[in-house]
Amino acid sequence: MARATRPPRTPPPHPLVAHLRGRLDGLTSAVLVFPLFLVYQLGILSGRGQNGVDFATRALIDVGQRDLGNYLVILAGMLLVYAAVVVLLRRGGRLARGAFVPMLAESTFYALIMGSIILFILRKVGGVVPGLAIGGANPVDIAVISAGAGFHEELLFRVIILGALAWLLTGLTGPRRAWILAIIGSSLAFSLAHHLGPVGEPFAFAAFVYRTLAGVFFALVYQVRGFAVAAWTHALYDVYVLSLG
Repeated sequence: MARATRPPRTPPPHPLVAHLRGRLDGLTSAVLVFPLFLVYQLGILSGRGQNGVDFATRALIDVGQRDLGNYLVILAGMLLVYAAVVVLLRRGGRLARGAFVPMLAESTFYALIMGSIILFILRKVGGVVPGLAIGGANPVDIAVISAGAGFHEELLFRVIILGALAWLLTGLTGPRRAWILAIIGSSLAFSLAHHLGPVGEPFAFAAFVYRTLAGVFFALVYQVRGFAVAAWTHALYDVYVLSLG
């Protein structure tokens, strides 16, 4: 009797190919975006770079009873939980080793092309070129500001506001139109937020249009690729913009 031959083993796909196969789920996004959160939460201890839509830090400070030692203990505890989750996800096969690298490469690509596309649209359609670079920031400040913007602004405007608008509008307009309206609405809110409050910028039409288009871009990245890719794209793009000053 002839011995049955085993089919040849299919080699595992390249990490980047595996990464691009589908939208990142919420748990994977939370794992991949945690370094942004940690960099920001430690960086703002210098007293500079707090994000305007950061509501988490105040809660952490209140939980820590406004004591620096308690605040650091809370962050250390969060880091231990994070490490444990990463180990469990890897053992369960839900998080591949080196998963961070392809996500970072994808986000860097989006960050580099985003500005060029939006500036091209503004030049061709509106004939305006906004000046958004911020001068005088040192590398540490740039890292903290960018991490805070990537994490907190994507969490608020994409995960919460975009998701809530889409959910509310779906019953009225249908899912496809609801998502389009939600993307537009959340992007307008994202842009307008930069001109509100005591530290808001004076209103400038070019800057408002620019950030609205950037919000649409981040929303599309979030919708197609997930929260982590959108947050890192935003953060890396801000590093690029702030470094121009």
